[in-house]
Amino acid sequence: MKKYFNLSLIILGMILFLGGLLLYGLGIHEIIPVPRQDLLPWCTSILGILFIVSGACEVFFKKTKEMQIEECDERNIAITNSAKATGFEVITFLLSIAILAMALLGYLTKVVFFTFFIIFLISQISFVVKLLYLQKKM
Repeated sequence: MKKYFNLSLIILGMILFLGGLLLYGLGIHEIIPVPRQDLLPWCTSILGILFIVSGACEVFFKKTKEMQIEECDERNIAITNSAKATGFEVITFLLSIAILAMALLGYLTKVVFFTFFIIFLISQISFVVKLLYLQKKM
């Protein structure tokens, strides 16, 4: 299942990358009604490259038996989850400070502010829901 997801990620990346190049090559990006037409080919191409690289790292690099066993080791799983938890705490703190600072300094429009706020809110709600689910389950 994970292999199919990574292959679809590579295919989506190729579509985005080639679409960005095609937008630029044919000059179509100048007639698409977006606020920053000059960034459209760059954004699609770079996003495509990121998808390709992240999918290819999982598909084309075979794991040895030792790596697969080590990946399933409970100690390594606990270490990985602890690192993810710390990363979540850091990004929560930094994102909230960045949203507040940019809003107070006038760099955010209302739409961007509420978009970031909703993303932040969804991540916090998903954390609480998963925490309550795991507390009941375990």
